[in-house]
Amino acid sequence: MVSSQPMGVLRRIFNRPFRQARAAEGAGDYRRAAVLYAQAEAPEEAANALLFHAARATAMEERLSALQDALRWLPEGHPRRQEVQARIGLTVLEDAQRRGALGAEEKRTLEDAARRLETAGRPSEAATAFELLGREDDMARCLEQAGDIERLERLLERQGEQDGLDRGLRRAVGDYEMAMKAGARGEARAALRRAVGLAPGDGAVADLLRRLEERMPRGVSVDLRVDGRTVRFCGRLPLTLGRSEADVLVRGASVSRCHTEVGLRDGGVLVRDLDSRNGTLIRGVPVAREVVLTGETEIGLGDDVTVRVRPLSPDAAELEVRSGLDRGLVVVAGRGALAVPGVPATISFDDGCAVLHNGPGVTMMLGDQPCVLPIVLLRDDRIAIGEHVLEVCA
Repeated sequence: MVSSQPMGVLRRIFNRPFRQARAAEGAGDYRRAAVLYAQAEAPEEAANALLFHAARATAMEERLSALQDALRWLPEGHPRRQEVQARIGLTVLEDAQRRGALGAEEKRTLEDAARRLETAGRPSEAATAFELLGREDDMARCLEQAGDIERLERLLERQGEQDGLDRGLRRAVGDYEMAMKAGARGEARAALRRAVGLAPGDGAVADLLRRLEERMPRGVSVDLRVDGRTVRFCGRLPLTLGRSEADVLVRGASVSRCHTEVGLRDGGVLVRDLDSRNGTLIRGVPVAREVVLTGETEIGLGDDVTVRVRPLSPDAAELEVRSGLDRGLVVVAGRGALAVPGVPATISFDDGCAVLHNGPGVTMMLGDQPCVLPIVLLRDDRIAIGEHVLEVCA
């Protein structure tokens, strides 16, 4: 290796570290040669030895360390400093491309490399580094410096598409917020689903949708506390009553898992025993298979639970548990709009959602927000209708 700044003859002969450095260099031990050149007060030769060492290093960390040490030995303004800066930047960029996903520290290192490459007159490579960092404005600046029109056009086209997605996402989230205030939770859910489709990787939007859907009562049943009394609304009839495997759960020692079916037929109450262990009783008499009774009816599920059934319309009935562990539970069941007992409002089940409708000339208050449109109910909602208060339990 020939020094870019030759030493005098006497220095070569009498400077022992210098002679040792030459020998180490000849043996290929460039790291040791650099140390000895430094001792001989030959910083440029030390930097050159380190550059040779970097060129032969296979490990990225070793190569990068040698380049950084070489840069420290080159004085400010030296013509080779720019070359070394570029080699440091290229080494880091190559490693980042190989690794793929980058942590916070790796991103800081790559950003430093991008700045080095740009300063060293390598704008195309700097643009690649900024692309890995997601810094599109910096990338565009470097591509413009490099005169890389093709990549710049692709970037601008991609930015235009992303801007369109961002606008669509903001519009969908705005629609969600407006719908939530108005009580139109079905529309709010649809807006969030659009947002998730536009930004499938956005965890915040996906979390909003998950939390909204978790608060929506499942199926065609919802429990409300109406002025302090629990009322269950079911959007189907007939219903099964039982201890654990029924539409309406009623607890009692004599109640089977699925005990009795209750419905309407020809304006009367249909009662069918479902092969229960202790029988379904009408005025103390077991029902053999099924019976249709006129008007309000009280049925017994075994010995310790009684349920009063009252037709409300050809398609709806009210059930009240009169004795047993669930005494006081009221169930309003049927198809279409179900009247809320004592309140000028109805409940329906539309598209898998429980919907509260106000009566004519009646304003509903959802929190402090007046709602004139039907409200898709969510768990923990508190709604005022005149002097009545409705709370969604489940």
